[in-house]
Amino acid sequence: FDFLSAATHKMAKTPMGTPAAYFDVLAAAAGVMMLKATLVNLLIIRASLSASIARHPEDKNFPLRSIFVALMVTSGPGTTSEFWTRCTNNLRNILENEPLFFIVAFAYGQVAVAPPMAIVLIKMWVVFRFLHMLFHIMLPAQPFRAITWMAGAFIQGFFAVQIVRSKGSLLALGSKDVSVLKGEL
Repeated sequence: FDFLSAATHKMAKTPMGTPAAYFDVLAAAAGVMMLKATLVNLLIIRASLSASIARHPEDKNFPLRSIFVALMVTSGPGTTSEFWTRCTNNLRNILENEPLFFIVAFAYGQVAVAPPMAIVLIKMWVVFRFLHMLFHIMLPAQPFRAITWMAGAFIQGFFAVQIVRSKGSLLALGSKDVSVLKGEL
C-alpha cells in the first residue's frame, strides 16, 4: 500500500505542480456544461416539433415524428418559433464561448501552478454561464444577459492573461527561430 499511495500522491500533481483538484473541478465543469448544451439541444428539438420548424425537408414528416412529439411534450411554454430562435442563438453562443474557456483553463493549469482561487473562478464561470442561459432563453432580459456574459468573459480573459504572462515570451522570435525560417537549421 505504501507504493500505491506514493504513486497516487505523485500522480495527483501535474508536472507544473497544479493540484489535481484544479483538473477535477475543470473536468466536472466540462461535464456539467455538456449537460447544459444537451438540455438546450433538447429544447430546440421540442420547440421545432411544436412550432413545425423543419431544418431539413425530411424533418417535416418523418415516420417516427409522432413518437418524438409525444416524448418531448410539445405543448405548453417554450413551444413557439421565437423560443426556438432563442434556444438556437443560445446554442451558438455556447459553441462560440465554452470550448475556448476549457482550452484556456486547461492550458492555464499546465503552464502555471493554479492557485486555489482558480478553482473558485471556474465554479463562478459555470454559474455565470448558467445564468446567461437562463436570461437568454427563459427570462429574456437585458442587461442581465449581458452582465452574466461579461462576467464569464472576464474570467476567461483572466486565465488567458495569466497564460500570456507566464509563457508569452515563448512567442517572441529568437535567433534560432529566424534561422529555422531561413532554412539554416
